[in-house]
Amino acid sequence: MPNYKLTYFDARARGEPARMLFHLVGQKYEDIRYDFEGQEWPKIKGDRKRFPLGQLVVLDVDGELLTQSRAIYRYIARQFPGDYYGKNNMECARIDEILGIVADIEIAITPAFETPDATKREADLAKCRDSTLKPSWDFFSESLQKAGGKYFIGNRLTLADLVIFNSIDFFLDSTIGLKTYFESYPNLVKFYESFKNDSPLTQYLKDRKFTKY
Repeated sequence: MPNYKLTYFDARARGEPARMLFHLVGQKYEDIRYDFEGQEWPKIKGDRKRFPLGQLVVLDVDGELLTQSRAIYRYIARQFPGDYYGKNNMECARIDEILGIVADIEIAITPAFETPDATKREADLAKCRDSTLKPSWDFFSESLQKAGGKYFIGNRLTLADLVIFNSIDFFLDSTIGLKTYFESYPNLVKFYESFKNDSPLTQYLKDRKFTKY
């Protein structure tokens, strides 16, 4: 079995679905974290032997480096039993669809993520709410309802559930104060609470280190 080293910031964000996947399949890995606001990362990110693109996430698999968070999620989900990346081509495509939408959400909320000013944050969110956020969460809410309300794909836990949980978690359990955003999506809040309190990752979620993002 390969040795795995996952390098990211000391945050949930784009690194957390990979951590959740490793815990879900019971695979040991080295969890290397850098302080997002610290002094060390700016000094070392130019080392292309360790960080090929000068950014994180990076997964080291016996010395072979993988960059790009979605590629890393797919690799881990495929690498281990459980069909976490889908049982057939359509399920894989649906999971890819969800990964793409979550990526769009992350890009849209980046300005809010970067500002400590609550007024500016609300203004930044207002700019993307109708164009990106509302259509995305409407789609997820409708998709969850069609799938039966517990899981998004195939009536079982998949990578899709992990990335959507992680995205909702940013809104409901981060320090930037977006807890009221999901009042219009009670089924997504129910999904989030069920995942948090009654899933194979419940103990991991209780034990994991709390981070701002």
